[in-house]
Amino acid sequence: MRKHDDHGFALPITIFALMIVGVLATSSFYIARQETRISIASANAGKALYLAEEGLSQVLAGWNMEEAESMAPWTTRTLTDTLSYGIWSVTITRMTERLFLLESSGTVTKGGTVLSGASRRVASSVRIFTAEIAPNAAMTTRGPTTIKGGAEVRGEDDVPPGWDTFCPGPLTDKPGLLTDNASQVSLIGGGTITGMPEIEEDPTISDETFRQFGELDWDQMVAMADIHLPSGTITGPGPDSTLAGGCRTSNPLNWGNPLNPYSACGDYFPIIHVKAPYFRIQSGGVGQGILLVDGDLDLRGGFVFHGIVIVQGSFETQGSGNRVLGGVMASNVNFELQSLAGTSVVSYSSCAVERAVLNNKNLNRARPLAQRSWVDLSAISVY
Repeated sequence: MRKHDDHGFALPITIFALMIVGVLATSSFYIARQETRISIASANAGKALYLAEEGLSQVLAGWNMEEAESMAPWTTRTLTDTLSYGIWSVTITRMTERLFLLESSGTVTKGGTVLSGASRRVASSVRIFTAEIAPNAAMTTRGPTTIKGGAEVRGEDDVPPGWDTFCPGPLTDKPGLLTDNASQVSLIGGGTITGMPEIEEDPTISDETFRQFGELDWDQMVAMADIHLPSGTITGPGPDSTLAGGCRTSNPLNWGNPLNPYSACGDYFPIIHVKAPYFRIQSGGVGQGILLVDGDLDLRGGFVFHGIVIVQGSFETQGSGNRVLGGVMASNVNFELQSLAGTSVVSYSSCAVERAVLNNKNLNRARPLAQRSWVDLSAISVY
């Protein structure tokens, strides 16, 4: 029987097997590399989304109502910030008086280089929610009220000294005193009331007038207060700044600096809440913002305040130099006899009222719309 010649067959088989192994190894490396790239791109895309969301969060948290109010409809402004792993940029577009569109882009960077597939764009529609505190007179109250001595209540719209830059106008005069019953208002001695008109009667004034402010009520306002004080007497509240030039807002007797709007505490307009039954400020001092008093308020000895004072009890002044520029709302819930005496002045100022509201972040919040406010724009081309 003849033997088959098998010489030379093993080498081709071996080469073919090595080729197959090489192809498999190359394919495996290629697939692994592609999977790694996809994984990195996916991770970077996630980081970019986080950056875009961070931009939205930061803009909403630091919302500046004065800057927003200065924007004309359909104008834009852009805010940016650089983090350790990327950049976010938010373009704000004002659509209507209270409606804004925020378009945020997030870009992941490494060593100053933008990574492939590392950008995302999102947008959110937000609405401005604010307290509608707009006193309709220099002083709004009810019950028996006496203006005596050299005390004055002025409804003529006034600009606080040194605030001209912040108060472009127009100025609109208001009544000096708005009350539920004009027959209960008395002028004694040199007490004066001026305005357009001097005294206006509104029998619809009720508890709600002093407790409901647009979308916010009294309890919500109290909850938003920056400073909470007990009932009693304080002396000389005033601005408190650090050596580094910052405003020390942790001091409960620092109520901003109305006398110098360019100082460290010039743009600090806190909400100050005082518990019942009474609160007395004596021996001077200054403040600005919104003062909420659960009970009675008694001013003595040259206290100056720019902004809004809302009192659930009675409002009284004694001595010389007390001055409130903005508006006073005194519920006088128990219909006590309240009086302004000495040389105290309550003067209406639309600018002081507006700045007290606009400069407090708690009262002006940009919030996403309740439904369909967010959209991912990453897949939309911009030409």
